[in-house]
Amino acid sequence: MRPAHGTTARMAIVSMLSAGGLVLFVFESFLPVLPWFRPGLGNIATIIALLMLGFGDSLKVTVLRVTLGSLVLGRLFNPVFILAIAGGLASAFVMAAVRKTGGRVFGPVGISVAGAVAHNLTQIAAAYFIFVKSLELFIFIPIFMLAGIVTGILTGLISALVVDRIGTRFAGQAASGERPENDENL
Repeated sequence: MRPAHGTTARMAIVSMLSAGGLVLFVFESFLPVLPWFRPGLGNIATIIALLMLGFGDSLKVTVLRVTLGSLVLGRLFNPVFILAIAGGLASAFVMAAVRKTGGRVFGPVGISVAGAVAHNLTQIAAAYFIFVKSLELFIFIPIFMLAGIVTGILTGLISALVVDRIGTRFAGQAASGERPENDENL
């Protein structure tokens, strides 16, 4: 059993990552890009949580940032929220699986690209099955895959830089009994 301090510190880190992801999620909604395209900056918080804390906490960060971001933007439980949460959850699961099975081969950038592509493909599938029901929707797959690769590289690089910067500090704190489990709950 973990000491109370370790649990509290872990909860604080998850909360801070969720808040950071929320800020990025809301910020990117105001970027002057195509209405259906977002770079996925909020996913940086999920990637950091996955790399530093493990799958369970990265899932918490994803659900919190998407739900709270949709609430702040007035999109809670509308089609945009459904697509965002479906993509976010798929991304978190795929990134955790890639990290667990190919962690020595894929670094933060590879993990991020896999998550971004999974996010985009899941959104297309969800849009088809829930809203559109038109096969023409699948014409966007190559565009969404290319966008996922580009944005995945960007968010993966930023995540890697952040983890490198704070990793040693975090590891020092974790040595006092707060060491995160690495995807044991996957």
